[in-house]
Amino acid sequence: MREVYYIFNNEAISCCIFLSVFQKIDAIDVSRACIILPFLLDERTVSFLNKVENVANYSLEQFIAEQPRLFVSFNKRYLSLLPITINSLMVLKNSKQIKIDTEIRAMSTFAIEGDEVSSERFILIENAIPQLLTLIAQKTTTQLYKMLNIQL
Repeated sequence: MREVYYIFNNEAISCCIFLSVFQKIDAIDVSRACIILPFLLDERTVSFLNKVENVANYSLEQFIAEQPRLFVSFNKRYLSLLPITINSLMVLKNSKQIKIDTEIRAMSTFAIEGDEVSSERFILIENAIPQLLTLIAQKTTTQLYKMLNIQL
């Protein structure tokens, strides 16, 4: 099971997700970046985020209350995806796409669009990114870790 999960959720799609996130925000702290993949590499979560009509009037608390089954295993997904998160961020850093200091910042402008994107899965994930960023922007990183029951 672990091998299948890794093949399906790998550094290639994770790098694309992070690059897409950086098209929408200037910087993110490392701890907050680590929760991006557990949200966006879960198909049920992406599907729900894509269905939210007006995310500005929606809170993470509502999301958790309405979809508790998605968050029961959040810590497990977080821990499973932590190596992929770190590897992806290192790939982007080594290829000079991002700079990692106290925050992670994009080093250049880039675009993931058009014919380059042929993955239906990535298109769905990319559509969910603005909703996720809006939801998590409302909370501090500490609040997010507590709400999501992340245990390191």
